[in-house]
Amino acid sequence: MTFHAPDASKHQRIRASYTAFTMSIERLCRVDPGARSALRAGLRRDLDDPRARAMHRLLTPRLPEECDDRTAQAYYTVASLIAAQPRHAFAPGQEADEGTADEQGEQVPQEGGEPDEEAAPSERTSYGSSFGATLGQAAIAKGASMRMSAAENSINLLARQSLRGIHLHLPSAVNRVRTTDAPIDWGQLLADLVNWPHGSGRISRRWLQDFYRITAHADRD
Repeated sequence: MTFHAPDASKHQRIRASYTAFTMSIERLCRVDPGARSALRAGLRRDLDDPRARAMHRLLTPRLPEECDDRTAQAYYTVASLIAAQPRHAFAPGQEADEGTADEQGEQVPQEGGEPDEEAAPSERTSYGSSFGATLGQAAIAKGASMRMSAAENSINLLARQSLRGIHLHLPSAVNRVRTTDAPIDWGQLLADLVNWPHGSGRISRRWLQDFYRITAHADRD
């Protein structure tokens, strides 16, 4: 199959919409502690869970139009993960790095909810850093508190999860990463969760390959 320039452009627009969403959530959490608390309460919750009700007011204006429940769940999960970060992660000084996003973060391009197509080789550079790469970096970080065996168990557990399972198990893995300075690419994580229902095999393979590529030369426990 031949992939034309318009496909690559569409891919970039979708990816940009994911980044815009996550930046808007980070900004919201920084300026509104109450919103941050409401989003954090939705961690591991389904869309219809009573504890997720406060999230609807905050996230509905930020969702792409006509997105289905599985897509919406990806946005809710990532918003909750962002909000669950330690308070110091929302330092005021970070705002200077976010000038390219909409000030209120509510205008997310509609393409953000569309499935990401199977990437052509020429599009691979448009990927952000996968969670597998982040977990690998956390495992080999100087003075890391995460044992290599624990990191390997974690990435293999995530790689075999169903859609429901990935939403349930991600928070624990993210908490482990937070004990290190390894950055999480929230936009790419959102993209992967949106595409998990129809592309979990491809996504989990990329997570595993990124993890082992980074940890290949590290000392084992």
